[in-house]
Amino acid sequence: MTLIQFLAVGLTLLLFFKTFSDFKKKKITPRAFIVWEGLWLAMAIIALLPQVTTPLAKISGLERGIDIVVYFSILFLFFFLFKIIAALGEINYKITQIVRRLALKNHKEE
Repeated sequence: MTLIQFLAVGLTLLLFFKTFSDFKKKKITPRAFIVWEGLWLAMAIIALLPQVTTPLAKISGLERGIDIVVYFSILFLFFFLFKIIAALGEINYKITQIVRRLALKNHKEE
């Protein structure tokens, strides 16, 4: 096992147990738990057996397996960035609505 594989598996184990801990404390939903645990498992498998990505890369027209991992990682990050930005926009809208209602209510009481 190379150093990078050791570090990747170690980080994956930490994230796996952190996700499990968050699930037990009800900080994440069962659906999120399954998605994240699946992601951590896939990361560990790819770290330990990087050759498993080569057939998928060949099908996609790429030469190396790591290329497909990098491309999918970037897409995954952009997808989650989009989801976070959309969620923040929704939260901002809800906060604005609450503040407006409270301001109108306080104004009417005066």
